[in-house]
Amino acid sequence: MKQFRNRELIVVTGKGGVGRTTISAAIGVAAASAGNRTVICEVSGQQSIPAAFGVEPQPLGSETTLGPNLASITIDPDAALQEWIRAQAGAAVGRALGASRSFAHFVAAAPGAREMVTITKAWELGPGRRWGRGKVEHDLVVLDAPASGHGTAMLTAPRTFADIAGSGPVKQQSERVWDLLTDPIRSMLVAVTTLAELPVSETVELNSWLKEKLDRPLDLVVANRIGPPGFSRSEMKLISSAVDSETLPSGAAKAAELNSARASIESAHLAELRSGLDAQTTLLKLTETPAGTESSALVEQLAQQLTNSLSN
Repeated sequence: MKQFRNRELIVVTGKGGVGRTTISAAIGVAAASAGNRTVICEVSGQQSIPAAFGVEPQPLGSETTLGPNLASITIDPDAALQEWIRAQAGAAVGRALGASRSFAHFVAAAPGAREMVTITKAWELGPGRRWGRGKVEHDLVVLDAPASGHGTAMLTAPRTFADIAGSGPVKQQSERVWDLLTDPIRSMLVAVTTLAELPVSETVELNSWLKEKLDRPLDLVVANRIGPPGFSRSEMKLISSAVDSETLPSGAAKAAELNSARASIESAHLAELRSGLDAQTTLLKLTETPAGTESSALVEQLAQQLTNSLSN
């Protein structure tokens, strides 16, 4: 799939409740099916991805195999920080600082430190960058980033730390991560939304923010859970006639009206979304799946929709 070619990192964000984690899983499946050795990263202690595949998760910080070419990991910022220190200063220093309560409090209090460690760990999981010998190499990292507000803090953390570090390994590491995030060839920025007022406005604002801070717009916006199209006027007349003749139950006309009203609202929000995005941003519409669909089946269905849409 050309959209994933040469990509090393895909960052997925969006307003809470829009299906961000499910879309991250579907992107992971689609990328792995295209032959990319892919790892999906969760943050903030979440371990939802393995459950979506019906797999028992490994401990925090350890990778869980989900299928061919596909794994997941929940990033533990504390463990990731110790890994980074060991890589920079050696195992003895890493153990000493890791056991230091003062150092732990310092890291916890430093503005943006946990966001920086998390995004750096996601960077490290990519091709040719593993900190330890014998660790699995991945072609592509899919980061299920926090909701838009917190996700923006994670995206700007490398620039902030590069500016305040002055020199040395922290500056060098921060600049490497920043270079990846600002490279539209090697990285991909994805927002997930539903066609409702707040998610759409937040997505448009995120796109403007990215252009200001990272000098690039969103690469892909996924409009998730879109309902079926509304009925035309002629179809509504036929439904009303069928209700009048008792061919259809009395509630059918009301249900049809509600469906058409919902479709009209979604159409208006879709137009607003299109007008607020850049011409080069791909807008992908994913239809709502039937209620009660199992998680694994849902991810597979969405992955197939992604593959079909992005291959056209």
